[in-house]
Amino acid sequence: MPLTAEELELIRKGLGREPNKVELAMFEAQWSEHCSYKSSRRHLRKLAMSAPWVVKGGDAAVIDFGKVYVAFRIESHNHPSAVDPYNGAATGVGGIIRDILSSGAKPIALLDDLIFGDLKENLVKWHVKGVVKGISDYGNRVGVPTVGGETWFDPDFTRNPMVSAACIGVCPKDKLINGTPKPGDLIVIAGNYTGKDGLLGSSFASKNLEEGVEEEYAAIQVPDPLMEKLLIDSILEARDRRLLVFVKDLGGGGLATALSEVAAAFGLGVEAHLDKLHLREPMEAWEIVVSESQERMMLVVEQQKLPELQKVLEKYDVPYSVIGRFTEDGKVKVYFKGKLVAEVPAKFLAEGPELDRPYRRPEWHLELERLPELPEVDLKEALLKVLSSPNVASKRWIYEQYDYEVQIRTVIKPGEGDAAVLRLLEDEPRGIAASTDSNPRFTYLDPLLGAADVFLEAYRNVVATGGRPLAAVDQIDAGNPEKPDRFWFFVRMVDGLAWVERETGVPIVGGKVSFYNEDEVSGKQIKPTVMITMIGKVENVYYAKRAMAEEGDLLILVGETFPELGGSEYLWAVHGLVRGKPPLPRPRTEVKSAEAVLESMKVSGVTGVHDISVGGLAVAAAEMVRGKGATLFLDRVKGQWSEPREALFSESGARYLIAVRPESAEEVMRITGGIVVGEVGGGSLKVVYKDKVVADVDGFEEALERGFEELI
Repeated sequence: MPLTAEELELIRKGLGREPNKVELAMFEAQWSEHCSYKSSRRHLRKLAMSAPWVVKGGDAAVIDFGKVYVAFRIESHNHPSAVDPYNGAATGVGGIIRDILSSGAKPIALLDDLIFGDLKENLVKWHVKGVVKGISDYGNRVGVPTVGGETWFDPDFTRNPMVSAACIGVCPKDKLINGTPKPGDLIVIAGNYTGKDGLLGSSFASKNLEEGVEEEYAAIQVPDPLMEKLLIDSILEARDRRLLVFVKDLGGGGLATALSEVAAAFGLGVEAHLDKLHLREPMEAWEIVVSESQERMMLVVEQQKLPELQKVLEKYDVPYSVIGRFTEDGKVKVYFKGKLVAEVPAKFLAEGPELDRPYRRPEWHLELERLPELPEVDLKEALLKVLSSPNVASKRWIYEQYDYEVQIRTVIKPGEGDAAVLRLLEDEPRGIAASTDSNPRFTYLDPLLGAADVFLEAYRNVVATGGRPLAAVDQIDAGNPEKPDRFWFFVRMVDGLAWVERETGVPIVGGKVSFYNEDEVSGKQIKPTVMITMIGKVENVYYAKRAMAEEGDLLILVGETFPELGGSEYLWAVHGLVRGKPPLPRPRTEVKSAEAVLESMKVSGVTGVHDISVGGLAVAAAEMVRGKGATLFLDRVKGQWSEPREALFSESGARYLIAVRPESAEEVMRITGGIVVGEVGGGSLKVVYKDKVVADVDGFEEALERGFEELI
């Protein structure tokens, strides 16, 4: 996105002169939405971003987990994945791993959140296959397991998929890299050779996709997972030897962003010599300073420790260049071939303008609140349609391409539970639960309520495995912030997150914003989305719960069911509608239910736990009883629902389904206030209402297993 006339005038005033070509490139990269957050910054301040167990920010949030620190972060690579699905997704994974590595944490797990278009379209099949292979190849080759995620399909995303990756790392408490750079400290660029791939990628990410996107291939970075593995090993060894003062990934904005942001954060200046940087090809100064070539990191080292750091990098065959040093004058000075080619105040470049953009609800959006009268449907047919929907059906085809057991930490694996569960240390059972969630329908229909609902689903997923939620990070995707009726969605999503994080006591401690997710061909924005990655502490990973039941178990429903079909999978899969209000978030009820469910897990007869979300009770029960079948008794379901489809398909929050041995049911009900609504066994999925079998579905397992694979 070229600099605006107003921004150019602001630059002239800030510099007191006309900027040159190199300086303009630096400002274009750093003042893009992707790097500067110029439209979102004032609203993101509403988020808590802190708690006693939050250690520091930076490229990744760091959380105190007792004996160790845990670093985690989520970030999107949307536009690159639309243009080049394989390389776009792969480089997104590489970038998020380096964000974790910058704190000194060893990357131990990846999660992904993917939203694609209509699977009947060949373009979407190309997106899915390329993105999944890009994530798989990169993660598998660097030895970081992909342990969980979320996948959605919606026609609005046919040309513009949303592709986000989250990473989790673990760091010994005495080895966190969080020093303070000082004047005289050296700047080392380690990793890949700098090339013309990824030129102004941050600028590309800050504009709408247009026809002829193949012209943007120069903005797509090229992945090199083998170099990434060498970077991981070398930086962890340098960390152990305490050689590093500070580390930053060279991601969006390249050197322009890394140099200015670090200098500004510590009140320093920079002197950098571009001709000292190791290059892949001949390049001009402006190209070097904004290139986003992958697998590169900026290492800050004290001068006397440079020889030892060089030995470490050479041991792993990691290319490196000492390109400059920090200074006291607060300016970023860039030299090329002996000439000063850029001189700008670090703080001025790093911070950029802060905009107060107008926003308003679009008039057409009011019509979506009204849910039309729904025709009667056959419940068996409705169950099969919902269970076979690509949004519900098993994503085995995706996660079986990932190596989710490398590092042998993964206790609850993809397809087994609501969240991934991993061991943090070899010598003790304490671990971490992690979940990533989104729901573009909810955030489209009501961005405030929908964002809160997504947050609370991630909260329940962590709880359902036995984790106590500690912190979350967000990825917010929206349309053009320059249009008030598009920017409104973003503002309301932030408001929803700010509300619910405080109500639950689980802070959002970092994240990323992606604007301009619009398709110039159709003139439509994507459904605005929030992706939440949440982590929680598991006291003993070997007692973590899977979303599974055993023959003869009873199913106890915890929580109340309301007539909340707005934005539901039932409404879309059966009636083809995206209408109504999403479920009302009830954060205080969520906290109360979570405490009760966590307490009930101490009962020896509890077999499995599953949160109730997309598809409602029907989907939660079907997923738990695969291979066994069950009978559901709708008359026992607590709440204000009035007809069977509401009891089956409502997506009300604060609800869990607990599978328990009959002899332990009374105790679990006493702790949770739940009630037995089902019996496991019989082979098929039966639904009983007013003493009559209103649905008996023999093929429910096949619908769950093949609904997605038949389309892909």
